[in-house]
Amino acid sequence: MKKGLLVAGVVLLVCSFFLGRMQDRHYFSSNPELSVQEKGKLLPPFSFVMSANGKFDNQDLLNKWTLFFIGYTYCPDICPTTLADLDRVYAKLTRPPYNNIQIVFVSVDPNRDKAAHLAEYVNYFNPHFKGVTSTHKQLFPFAQNLGLVYSIVDQGVDNQYYLIDHSASLVLINPLGEHHATFKARINENGIAHVDMDLMVDNIHQIYQYWQ
Repeated sequence: MKKGLLVAGVVLLVCSFFLGRMQDRHYFSSNPELSVQEKGKLLPPFSFVMSANGKFDNQDLLNKWTLFFIGYTYCPDICPTTLADLDRVYAKLTRPPYNNIQIVFVSVDPNRDKAAHLAEYVNYFNPHFKGVTSTHKQLFPFAQNLGLVYSIVDQGVDNQYYLIDHSASLVLINPLGEHHATFKARINENGIAHVDMDLMVDNIHQIYQYWQ
């Protein structure tokens, strides 16, 4: 009798687990631009120069959620649009109990984006945003590890106004410092790669609740 009850209990527990997973997947299927990692992937060691207060590294990811976005301050469209949109939804994104999140702009243009300039740039959009950068030797594999890409267009000795092609997606890191999800960008009505910010906020809140 006890053995039968034990087996029934195990079956119920397993069914509840998979039902929860199915409900979770059903929710996230409402956003085709969201890709959730099946298993968190720990970020490799990195150490970036931050726009203020020194360094930003793996330790700064622990015990909080982080949204990473790569770009550069001379960007004519994607970066200012995305940062302005992030500022628009910031109050909703960080309302209690969802206030344990930081937004980090990673400049992939270290030649022009020095710390002071980077700080001024991100603070223009929101004083809570963080700006970080490093050398291409560290930036390229970091971006690649997150499924993001960038490339410099027509950089020359006399060309100070070169452009950089880069991903417009946003990457969510969980409080263990793992790559948890990616919000992919799509072309909006203005022809600019864009993440649906309002849907992203709803998804992040759902992820937060599921994480708990």
